[in-house]
Amino acid sequence: MTTVQAMIRRRFRSVATCLGVFALVTGGCRSLGRTDASSPPSSSRPIRSGDIHGVVCLFDQKPWISVDAAGDPDPEGIRYRVFLDPGKGKCVLREGSFRIEMYLIDRTDSGDTERTLVSDWNYPTSELGTVLSKILGKGYHLQLRWAKKDTAGHEIEVVTQFIDRYGNTTRSPTKRLRVPKYSS
Repeated sequence: MTTVQAMIRRRFRSVATCLGVFALVTGGCRSLGRTDASSPPSSSRPIRSGDIHGVVCLFDQKPWISVDAAGDPDPEGIRYRVFLDPGKGKCVLREGSFRIEMYLIDRTDSGDTERTLVSDWNYPTSELGTVLSKILGKGYHLQLRWAKKDTAGHEIEVVTQFIDRYGNTTRSPTKRLRVPKYSS
């Protein structure tokens, strides 16, 4: 392969990566209103032009946090970045809160999948660190320690929701990860 061909391949990969990030930013699931019966219908809440249309979560290849006092290498938490997509332009910071749920995925003897909530977190955006991305814009940095110490070695699902100050909820796509287990 010539040097020119190698340069073209690298450029193609860069463009493909940018297009993938763009697809993540413009995609995402949207859910209006809370799911509990006590919340008023979403039509009675103020809707503003600054609504968030998507929640984009970017996980590093190794998003694990090891903060164990005993010093074992098994992870006790996870970190990732969250970007709020207003539907046009770059991602923005907004007043509101994040609700994050982590589910442990197990297989039953019959082969069925069992999903159990093992940790959940609620953080106002004012308490979180922020990040800046040239491509995506402004976002938040989440660092979460989980409640169950035996999470290492299992498969998990992470769901991130943003609730704005009017109670409108926007949900990220579910992210499934396998937590590594280093010690026995």
